[in-house]
Amino acid sequence: MTVYSHTRLALYEKCPLAYKFRYIDKIKPEEAFISIEMFMGSRVHDTLEYVYKQRKKSPMEKITLSELLSYYDFIWKNKWADDVKVVKENMTAADYFDQGKLILSEYYHMYQPFDRDETLSVEERIDISIEGFKLMGFIDRLAVNKENGHVEIHDYKTSNHLPDISDLQNDRQLALYQIGVRKKYEFNDREFDIIYHFLRFKKEIRLQKSDDELEELKKKIVNLIQIIELASWENNFPACVGNACRWCEFSSVCPEFNK
Repeated sequence: MTVYSHTRLALYEKCPLAYKFRYIDKIKPEEAFISIEMFMGSRVHDTLEYVYKQRKKSPMEKITLSELLSYYDFIWKNKWADDVKVVKENMTAADYFDQGKLILSEYYHMYQPFDRDETLSVEERIDISIEGFKLMGFIDRLAVNKENGHVEIHDYKTSNHLPDISDLQNDRQLALYQIGVRKKYEFNDREFDIIYHFLRFKKEIRLQKSDDELEELKKKIVNLIQIIELASWENNFPACVGNACRWCEFSSVCPEFNK
């Protein structure tokens, strides 16, 4: 049985043909590379994962800024690969390294000693079942607020774009994780907070989802998966042609783009 994810669903919504190339045909892009922005974001995530795992393992031991930045330096060098590419002119890998260092330093000063909540897990896989369809995802950090007892789903973003609140309210990903967490941990009577950390902006945005909103989300997800499975049955995956096509990893094999 196919296991869906937010990323998989989002790609179909963006372009059904790209979905087919990646998930059905399993085409490997000819010139696959990792953008430096993505690489830097992953290393920031790695470092925050390290911080909260250490905090969970040894809650009485203080994590210093020096320790945090030393780990960031280590993981950057350890994970670096030749397929990491810098595209922007007048920017170097060192510039992005420094951006990540600044992001982590600012986060440290905002949240240390990291004891506002109790971390339950970091990068935990959550499996969700909705009307027989299987979905999965990974939660950056799951915690319980020590003051109010709310279950918190944290998501850390290094993007230089700060979305509108309305866009976040319509975001499917963390609400989907809430459905999975509630069932897995049997948190049926607990309040949930969905927390977006926009690290470049030093901004934290908290949202809550009502039971009605979650039920409506389930219906939309089921409907979307049914559309995808019908498309698979009929082998009907039209391309969505637009300005973003030139950046698509499948542009070289897309018949619509190459017309």
